[in-house]
Amino acid sequence: MAPSYPGPAGPRPSRRPGRHLGGAPAARRGYHPADVEPPRPPEPSGPPPAALPIPPAPPGPDRDAPAAGLVPAPPEPFSKSGLLFFAVLLLLFLPGLAAQALHPAGGLAWSEVFVFLAPSLAAAAGSNLRPGPYLGLTRPRGAHLGLAAAVGVAGFLAANAVMGLWTLVVPHSWIERFDVSRLFDAPLSQQLGIALVATVLAPVCEETAFRGYLLRTIGLRRGPAVAIVTSALLFATLHLDPVRFPALALLGAIFGWMAWRAGSIWPAILAHAVNNGLASAGALASEAGESAAEAPPAGALAVWLLLGGGALALLLRSFARRTPAPPPLTDGLVRIDPADASLRFRVRRLPPLAWAAAWIAAGLLVALTLAGQGRPHRAHPPSTTSAPGSGP
Repeated sequence: MAPSYPGPAGPRPSRRPGRHLGGAPAARRGYHPADVEPPRPPEPSGPPPAALPIPPAPPGPDRDAPAAGLVPAPPEPFSKSGLLFFAVLLLLFLPGLAAQALHPAGGLAWSEVFVFLAPSLAAAAGSNLRPGPYLGLTRPRGAHLGLAAAVGVAGFLAANAVMGLWTLVVPHSWIERFDVSRLFDAPLSQQLGIALVATVLAPVCEETAFRGYLLRTIGLRRGPAVAIVTSALLFATLHLDPVRFPALALLGAIFGWMAWRAGSIWPAILAHAVNNGLASAGALASEAGESAAEAPPAGALAVWLLLGGGALALLLRSFARRTPAPPPLTDGLVRIDPADASLRFRVRRLPPLAWAAAWIAAGLLVALTLAGQGRPHRAHPPSTTSAPGSGP
C-alpha cells in the first residue's frame, strides 16, 4: 500500500529544482523573481473626475513685488503750480535784462540759458520727475517736423499782419519805444550774434519753459485748452512788449497746440526757429539803425492775415491728421525715484550739475559786467527774448 502524507490533499511537490507548486518558472539563470511586473489595477471606466480649483494665494506685501528699492509708490494728487514757476522766471528775468544791457548778444544768450532752460530742468528734477518726458523733449515724428517748418512760415506772415493791424490803434510812442529793430544798431559781429542766438538758442530754451514745463503743469490740473491759452499769454507777457503782445500770443497758442498734439516740443521749437530766423533775416537786411517802417495799409494787412491764416488752417489740419489722438499729459509723469511718491519740489533732489550751473551763471554775469564797463550803453527795448527783428 502506498504511504500516506499528512496535510491537505493536493498535488505532490515537484522534486525538480526551480519549480514551484503549479509548475510556473520561479528562478532561472539571469532572472530574478523581483523582476516580475506586478499586476496593474483595472482602469476606471467613465469620464475622468473634474480637477479641483486651486485656491488663490493669500494677499501680502511681497506678492508680485519688484526687486528691492524699485517698488513704485502710489501716486499722490498733482498739485504743482505753473504760476509759481512763472513768478520765478520773472525774478530771474531781472538780471537777464541787466545782462542784455551790458552786452546785447551775450546777455541774450545768458537770459535764454539761465532764465528759461536751466530753471525748467531744475524744476523737473527737483520734483522727482525725469526732465525729458516731463518737458516734452521726446522724439517727434518726421512728418510733424516737416509741417512745423511750414507752420513757422505761415505763422510769421499771420503774426506780422496781426501786429501791423495792432499798430494802427496803439499810441505811436509805444511803437518807437518798443522798436526791436534798434537792437541791430550795432557792429556786424553783434548783429550776427543776436541773430544766431534768436534763431537757434531762443526757440529751444523758451519752448522748454513755456510749452514744456508750463503747458504740462497747467494742463495736468486745468486741461489742455486752458494750458495752451495760459502758456501763450504768459509767453507774450514775459516779452514786456505791448506792441507785439497780440502777435506773440497768437504764435504761443500755435506752438502750444502743436506741442500738445504731438506730445513733443520739438515741432514747436522748429516752427519758433523758422519764425525767428525770418525776422532776424529781415532785420539784418534792413539798414542798421533804421527805425521800423510805417505799417502797411489796413487793406494789405488784411490780405496778409487771410493768406497766412488760411495757410495755417490747412497746415494745422494736416498736422492733426498725423496724430489722431494726442498722448495724455500724464505720460510725462515719470518719476526719477519710483519709490518716492512725492512730486513736490525739494532742493535736496537737485543734481550736482544744477549747482554747477548756478555758479557758472553767476560767473558769466560778473564777466558780462566787467566787459561792459566803459562801453556806452544804448537804450534798447526790454523785450529781447524772442525774434529781434521787425516781426514777432
